[in-house]
Amino acid sequence: MKRVGIVVMALMLMLLQVGCTSGGNDNGKVELTYWPAANPVEVQFAKEVVKEWNAKHPNIQVKMQPLPASRSTEEVLLTSIAGGTTPDVCSNINPGAIGQFVEAGGLLPIDSIDGAMGEILKRTPKETVETFKSKDGHLYQVPWKGNPIMILYNKQHFREVGLNPDNPGLDTYSKFLAAARKLTRDTNGDGKPDIWAIAPNVEQTWWQRFFDFYPWYVAATEGKTLLKGGKADFNNPKGLQVMQFFRTLFQQKIAPQSTFKENLFVQGKVSMVITGPWALADIEKQAPKMEVGVMPIPVPDNMPAKLRITYGDPKNIAIFRSTQHPKEAWEFTKFLISKQNDVKFLKMTQQIPFRKDLAEDPSVQQYLSQKPVLDAFVRQAPYTRAIDDSNKITDVFDALSLEYQQAAVMGKKDPRQALSDAEKKVNEILQRSR
Repeated sequence: MKRVGIVVMALMLMLLQVGCTSGGNDNGKVELTYWPAANPVEVQFAKEVVKEWNAKHPNIQVKMQPLPASRSTEEVLLTSIAGGTTPDVCSNINPGAIGQFVEAGGLLPIDSIDGAMGEILKRTPKETVETFKSKDGHLYQVPWKGNPIMILYNKQHFREVGLNPDNPGLDTYSKFLAAARKLTRDTNGDGKPDIWAIAPNVEQTWWQRFFDFYPWYVAATEGKTLLKGGKADFNNPKGLQVMQFFRTLFQQKIAPQSTFKENLFVQGKVSMVITGPWALADIEKQAPKMEVGVMPIPVPDNMPAKLRITYGDPKNIAIFRSTQHPKEAWEFTKFLISKQNDVKFLKMTQQIPFRKDLAEDPSVQQYLSQKPVLDAFVRQAPYTRAIDDSNKITDVFDALSLEYQQAAVMGKKDPRQALSDAEKKVNEILQRSR
């Protein structure tokens, strides 16, 4: 508890130093603060958007400050809500943490702003907007971007083992495992694999399950998330198939049971990687000659062949209750999600805005015609799911992650028992939080 107190105090001091709430001045100008994510490419995007906004709106000036570096965005925002130091607008909102922010009284319902819902529904499919509404029926987040989790693969590796690099057809577990056995190779004759088919992260860290169990579960269930009616909803035949699939990967030595700090995919030591479109820029930089293909997350055998659903890793935009200028904050948010800036965001960051007409924009079509892998991510984007909105979602993933590691990675526990134990723990966690 002492350590937590020190962390919170340090965050409070840091947030007070950056000075956050909106204000005005004697000449009638409104000043807003805007927090984007701290990664360099999003900061650069934010700088350009704010520069253009400020030039066009001399009476509504926006001050951009990247989210303070800390252990997590959620921790920073909860601390800033408690301390009354929130910005007017933030564009790095995890939908899974919305419940915590609302419970803390930090967010303004977007649907309370005149005209906001009309603008949002013109831009984003209604079914996508609906998935982000809170339990009380209000919308506290503007859907902004979703980055579908898919599988990137090294086309040259596929050619070397006789797989079709342009249409590998690894859409089911059995096809994927058969191909993975071919791709795992001992090329130097020392009796150990030096090229692995795939290397899912073996750490127990809760969010690592966004890149193995969770997208596989969403695909296998045609879009189910982990919770339903306030209880665990993953201990079912599909959840078991997913757990057994990853257990097979590790038990049959198709995937290493080790942690690696380096990027094995760009080094050519791994043939496939489970990731989002943000990885493309890094691959282009580190392995510019690599031919990269992309495919959807496989599903259990005998599932119907149609476009698969996956985890979408969404981040949205929120306006905070502390703002003294909600109308102006919405006007800036509307500018941030304009078609012009959605196109700019896609091209600068290779991340996917939640805009239904994005692919029809001529400049986007021309851009994507040169980037077929990114184009596949754009087409997958409407078919994604977020994580459940729960103030205990981190604990939920923690419980599942522990059992995943025991059953799938280490092979020390039967997958049925692991899912049953995870279900029991999650329900206890959720019961305590009521």
